[in-house]
Amino acid sequence: MSPYTLKKLQTREELDAVVDVIFKAQYSPYMPSSSIFFPVSGYSLEDRAAGVAASQERLWKEHLAADPAINHWIIVEENASSKIVGGCLWKWHDGNPFPDGVPKPNVYWWPEGEAREFCEEMIRQSMTPRSLWMHGKNAGLYMMVVDPDHRSRGVGGLMMEWANTRIDEMGIEGFIEANELGRRLYEKWGYRVVMKLDLFIPSNKSDLWNKLAHELKMPPWYASKFDQSGFKPNRAGLSGISIPMYFLISNR
Repeated sequence: MSPYTLKKLQTREELDAVVDVIFKAQYSPYMPSSSIFFPVSGYSLEDRAAGVAASQERLWKEHLAADPAINHWIIVEENASSKIVGGCLWKWHDGNPFPDGVPKPNVYWWPEGEAREFCEEMIRQSMTPRSLWMHGKNAGLYMMVVDPDHRSRGVGGLMMEWANTRIDEMGIEGFIEANELGRRLYEKWGYRVVMKLDLFIPSNKSDLWNKLAHELKMPPWYASKFDQSGFKPNRAGLSGISIPMYFLISNR
């Protein structure tokens, strides 16, 4: 019998616990790019606590505003302690959510200014493969996290099994962006890398963009399903500083 139980997220307390896991996981190992989505404005314990609280409030408001037919939050609890040790957000789409290309994201949780513009551009570029491949009904993984103390114990597998069962039942495709830490899990569950992306900085930007490119550096990301040669963006007017990502699609 598994020491863990999977269930759908229901309460604010459960989502708050998932955010706690996110902040714990993004520092073990440290993944600077996570700060794009979960920023901390300073270096003290108080600054970190404020960042956690702000992210908890933001994700709960977004959860309440989301269409429950599209957004599906899943959590995993440890049976012995009733502690939440993992969570994921899948979105089900009837078609391409970006038929006209990826619009500029609104990273409203960052203060207005160049840093926010940088984060918005990096997210826009990273979502480009979805706009190219999401043609029919599909499912996209937007977030998955496992408590570092519970990695390699089947927590991620429970969440992938839940998603794959529904993807197979519906006969649709699944899409994932992944870093090196999660790549092996996704490949184990039928995903394979389609392409590697390089996120580029427009050459007309200030030195702050170069600074942020290093401070918020993306780890390798992946995607699985189709055997494609890879997305080659038009790099005219772009700087030579790149941030590697990978895109995966379901091999089902």
